[in-house]
Amino acid sequence: MKSLFSVFTAVFVLVTLCSSAGVAQESERIEYGFEDGAQGWRIPDWAFYQKDHVATDIGITTENASQGESSLEVMCDFPGKTWACALVEVEAQLDLSGYNTISADIYLPKKAPRDLIQARIILTVGDGWLFTEMRTPVLLERGKWTTVKVDIEKEDVEGISQWKGRKEKRLFLHIHNVKKVAIRIEYDAAPPTRVGPEYNGPIYIDNIVIE
Repeated sequence: MKSLFSVFTAVFVLVTLCSSAGVAQESERIEYGFEDGAQGWRIPDWAFYQKDHVATDIGITTENASQGESSLEVMCDFPGKTWACALVEVEAQLDLSGYNTISADIYLPKKAPRDLIQARIILTVGDGWLFTEMRTPVLLERGKWTTVKVDIEKEDVEGISQWKGRKEKRLFLHIHNVKKVAIRIEYDAAPPTRVGPEYNGPIYIDNIVIE
């Protein structure tokens, strides 16, 4: 009986240790819900000096939210006749090796142009502060929340990566050293045939999650 008890005890200890190790390896969910302010998200200073960057102001609003009561309101001034974007970012030293996806909810008001405004997620990585972005942007639908989501690539991907950039910029090389997370909202105008009306107004961002 003593021998059998010892076996049961050893098994219990082993299971407990394995369970504890599994919990320790789980990465804590990173979330920006904007219920307590902007959480460090801002329009970068350099963007105000770029003619094709047209975000004019940023703030917290309760006018619209995909989750909770508040969201990030980004005021934009798109000319409509040329490609332009509104970029907001947060600076945070992150190790994303234990994470799988990044997502964000974005609301495009009904008065905005149809089929011309899209969004993508961008990361700044490595000691050289290298810029890597989603290869394929997501079209925003007017009057609805659209979720923009991308996989975090932790190893070299055969074929076409979900992230643009030269080899040295590839995310998997810098997964332990992510400097910034950004969202870029783009007015995808391409003169002379693909143009639209001006849009001067808000776009809302909420529920940014890294998990």
